[in-house]
Amino acid sequence: MGQTKRKYSAELIRFQKTLKKSIHNVLAIMPKGFTDEDFLSEFKVLYSYLWDDVRAKAKEYQRMDDGLEKKGFPKRYFFPSPAVYIKKVSALIIKNKALHEKLILKTEERTEFRKTLLEECAKKRKERKEKLVSNLKYTQKITPSYSNYYIQTYFHCKQANPVDVDTQYAVLIEASKYKSPITIKFLHRVNASERNYHLRHFAFQALQKFGIKEVRLHKNRKGKKKAGDKIVPTPIETPDDLIHSIYNSQLEQMKKYDLFLSHSSFDSGLLLRLKSVLNHSNINVYVDWVSDRNALKRELTNVNTANTIIERLKSSKALLYIHTQASQNSKWTPWELGFFHALHASKSKICIYNPDNIEKTPYLDIYPPVVLEEGKLFVETEGRRVLIKKWIEE
Repeated sequence: MGQTKRKYSAELIRFQKTLKKSIHNVLAIMPKGFTDEDFLSEFKVLYSYLWDDVRAKAKEYQRMDDGLEKKGFPKRYFFPSPAVYIKKVSALIIKNKALHEKLILKTEERTEFRKTLLEECAKKRKERKEKLVSNLKYTQKITPSYSNYYIQTYFHCKQANPVDVDTQYAVLIEASKYKSPITIKFLHRVNASERNYHLRHFAFQALQKFGIKEVRLHKNRKGKKKAGDKIVPTPIETPDDLIHSIYNSQLEQMKKYDLFLSHSSFDSGLLLRLKSVLNHSNINVYVDWVSDRNALKRELTNVNTANTIIERLKSSKALLYIHTQASQNSKWTPWELGFFHALHASKSKICIYNPDNIEKTPYLDIYPPVVLEEGKLFVETEGRRVLIKKWIEE
């Protein structure tokens, strides 16, 4: 307990030091006679990204205290509300009248400096947003139907067969592909309790990628090492590795996708936008270079690439063919379309999205078209227009 408190205190001291310059800058533009509320208001405007950090830190420590209470332990952190925290750490500086006299700027300088701080804040927020967008580029914002099974498998494997680190690693990889409350909670739990550094570090990195600001890599636990603690998991990096896992892993066989997107990789920008649109409709999509990104690299394409695609088609409820100039020239899309049609011959769930309204091969007209309106995809079938999610489930 004492060691934890010291670690907590040291961390807060370091964090407080990162706020010192911003507090000085806000103080420099405050007029005489300002109140604590005036100062807090300016801080939230001029350093909104740091305000976000303080809120994230308060949320993280509250989450950890809640976790301790649920386990029957007393709270340990007691981090104050963000407003109280900023007022507290700035109080000593604000009360230093001599410092305020030294820092305070003239009216015209104050206006110009405030403008500069606003510009710097906007730049910082933009950089953070761009980084988050980049990190989440290949992530789906949805909870897969098999999430609970995967998570239960992780902890069952940890207890029953702790040396089977590869199975636990496979679960973590799958969780990292989906940003949802369930996967975030699971990754937090792994980061907090996992004794295997490689698994714990992967969970930590996944949370960082998700944009969880206040997440820390938990250190190795002291004490006697257990079986599996030091085993390095084997990554799945080739089509051969992946198809072996699909054929032999119960985890892989549990995977189900709502919609397989048949497309050309040259339309990657369009596909990423469609992924987001479909996720908003609670649809779990399969895109090879998103869902199996680590193994299905273009330069490694072989017969097991095709075998993997076959298995993913079998695991998908429906297929959306993206008809573009690029997909017309693809060698893969006609094969995927034909295979899926034959797979579900009597009731084949195939629809066609033609974003540029280009001329279609006549056989595509046997499938219902898809239209995008107000951020949602609709299927036009049998004289009616239905949301694609409803159409898939019919």
